[in-house]
Amino acid sequence: MLFTPSLAEEGGALTVHPYWILVSIVQFLLLFYLLRRFLWGPVLRTLNDRAERIREGLAAAEAAKAERERLAAEVETMLAKARREAQEIADRTTKAAEAAAADLRAQAKAEADRIRERGRADAQQLHDQALAQLRGELASMVVLAASRVLGREVSPERHRELIERSLDEAGAELSGEKV
Repeated sequence: MLFTPSLAEEGGALTVHPYWILVSIVQFLLLFYLLRRFLWGPVLRTLNDRAERIREGLAAAEAAKAERERLAAEVETMLAKARREAQEIADRTTKAAEAAAADLRAQAKAEADRIRERGRADAQQLHDQALAQLRGELASMVVLAASRVLGREVSPERHRELIERSLDEAGAELSGEKV
């Protein structure tokens, strides 16, 4: 009723009552105080809390991103180190296998040389035994043949010495030596 038409006045113009203006101002100020006291404070607190949580969330997200990048770099470093170590182990294993193979080849060659030398020595020994046996048999046959040709018996020791000396001279002439 701030503006009420006054019938007594002319032409139906509106009049303003100062009482109602004052009541309206008091109502507005009271409403403003109540809204500011009971609504504006909690709303601002809620907005500030929400803004703070958003800032903390953003800071936590940035920290998590930095941590994730640091961990990714650390994992990559560890993987590179593991690859290097695996390659070094593979290289050492390969070198050890090659060294073992070379060692086995050297042992096999040494064993083969030893067996070859033993074979040569055995063959030489058998050759010498066969030659000595052949000389002995040949000397016996020659003694027998000479005793039949001469018609008398020659002492076997003397005859054997003559045959041995003759065989030695013949062997030396065959091998190119002069006795």
